[in-house]
Amino acid sequence: MEKTKVLTALFRALQLLLSITILALTLAFLKAQVYGDPPTTTKFTVFVASFTIFISVVNLIGTVWWTWLEDLLPVIVLLGLDGVAALLYIAAGIAWAVGLKDTGSCSDEDGMYLNPLFNGGTRDYEGNPLIGLRQPDDTPDSLLGKLQGLCHRATANQSLMFVVGVVFCGGLVGLRWWRHKRGAQKGGYGV
Repeated sequence: MEKTKVLTALFRALQLLLSITILALTLAFLKAQVYGDPPTTTKFTVFVASFTIFISVVNLIGTVWWTWLEDLLPVIVLLGLDGVAALLYIAAGIAWAVGLKDTGSCSDEDGMYLNPLFNGGTRDYEGNPLIGLRQPDDTPDSLLGKLQGLCHRATANQSLMFVVGVVFCGGLVGLRWWRHKRGAQKGGYGV
């Protein structure tokens, strides 16, 4: 197996694994939504992760087994799909960063309490906001612990989006472009 093919398969496998991780984390936030609709940021991230998983699977199969992928689709289309995935992940990461800005690195209690990305939604209860995450037997300390845990997961999710967008999707665009410019476009596999 050629070195660039092994490198590409490794990048694709890691891209797939991290995209599945991002999707799982985001779906956990989506599932925890009790009041109201989930934030658009969460729904957008589910779309981005699903899109990238599809691209990763198709390209991984094309790299390892179906060597005719680039014969079916022009290189520019494959480059474009990876480029779009990179831009979408960067946009999702920025959206999460903006959404998490009021949490004070997961130390601001009010910011975490009212953050719609992970508090389960809010509703008005006797003039005060009630979050979906709160259980009747929660003490203030246990609720703060839950919120901090979710805030740290949301921050990790955001960081993974930047890693996948820049390192993996962007790296695969560069690798495919380098392989194409090297003259191996019809060399037998889709990078």
